[in-house]
Amino acid sequence: MSICPTDLRHHYRTGRLLPFIGAGVSMSVQWMSADGMKRRGPSWEELVNQAATKLGFADPRLLRVRGGDLQILEYFGIKRNNEFAGLTNWLAREMNPPDEDLRASQIHAKLANLDNCRLFYTTNYDDFLERAMRLHGRECHRVVVEADMNRSISAEAVQVVKFHGDLEYPRHMVISERDYERRLRLDTPMDFHFQADLLGRIVLFLGYSFKDWNVSYLFRLINEKFNQLQGALSGRRAYITVADPSDFEREMFAARNIEVVPVRGSNQTADIAALLEEMKE
Repeated sequence: MSICPTDLRHHYRTGRLLPFIGAGVSMSVQWMSADGMKRRGPSWEELVNQAATKLGFADPRLLRVRGGDLQILEYFGIKRNNEFAGLTNWLAREMNPPDEDLRASQIHAKLANLDNCRLFYTTNYDDFLERAMRLHGRECHRVVVEADMNRSISAEAVQVVKFHGDLEYPRHMVISERDYERRLRLDTPMDFHFQADLLGRIVLFLGYSFKDWNVSYLFRLINEKFNQLQGALSGRRAYITVADPSDFEREMFAARNIEVVPVRGSNQTADIAALLEEMKE
């Protein structure tokens, strides 16, 4: 049974689709570490838990009683003189799948095979997407800082825009409450770059949930700045895959002009991979 909306397939075929990749996609990558343990890309919750642990809290839930995830990360920055090296070093150690395991990732393989897409955005700090592009034979150019936006690249190259920074540029990472508040001003070079890239395009969010601050911020930008996409069959500006969506998610996303593409919570990876394949049919 097809799960790909007709409008979404149309936008891919005409080169107007902009994939936006979240933590759920990195979490779908699995590998065995050198110590024989099964690993996968860490979640946002695990990052916050690690911050709490490094601050001396045996149970991260004790901190969550006091504040939200972004506030915990802000507290971490305050206690460490705004230095997040302890967290970024942990992430770098955790995000190192071998090439063969990354090449085997269903979702990353399908993303790399989207020949009509030469522009991808991600809020992930890891390099899974860029590595997967290269492993599947596509030239890839990473955009992290303003200087990257001006580099000339070949017409066939893929651009991966690291919207919340990259582990190699820790001071540019959007990670704490203060960082998010700064981005909400919508006045950084990366925000201007995104707004320009949105013109005439439709966004497909993969690996996000309604609770993500990333999504709330991006939806606000898309809805307030652009609203409906002229010339689209549905007028939609964005689509998002949601596992086993309820009426709550459907209505809340619809109010923001975002269409939900349902996937099975028990088999999200396979369903998202199937969606990406169907877009090419």
